[in-house]
Amino acid sequence: MVFVYGTLKRGFPNHPLLAASASPFVGAASTAAPASLVIGPYSVPFLLPSPSSSSGRPVSGELYAPSPSALAELDALEGTHIGLYERRRLTVVVDGSNEMVEAEAYFAHPSYAEALWRRCGGEAAEIREYTVDHAARYVPPNGRSSGASALIDAIYGFIDTAQDN
Repeated sequence: MVFVYGTLKRGFPNHPLLAASASPFVGAASTAAPASLVIGPYSVPFLLPSPSSSSGRPVSGELYAPSPSALAELDALEGTHIGLYERRRLTVVVDGSNEMVEAEAYFAHPSYAEALWRRCGGEAAEIREYTVDHAARYVPPNGRSSGASALIDAIYGFIDTAQDN
């Protein structure tokens, strides 16, 4: 099972990847443990383990059951091979049934996660849900100068601007 919280949700820019792979939708869900969801460069959402200075909150999303080949496509989109995101286990609560399910989700890579959280504004910037308003400003990988690596460069540039101020 994979928990998606941003551009892969139904009606969002990257959902066609899940739809094309025939990954069954299991249901709407939320993280069981508090987490931090922030919006970074290109209006890309980042799920972070709740930093010690934040209480975090449950994050809303959707649960899917992708095939191994679909999971490989998701890993490619999420740049796990270049340290953009990492797929990690978490527990989610399925809406309506309150059933607890083990799943995986794409978390911001630990090499920059806490710095990104601070640069976004910390706890004040955390959101519970990535919305269509956020997605309206999203720039897909093919709209960036050099794909996924452009996002990593943008993240570090964004983080560095905090040190310059």
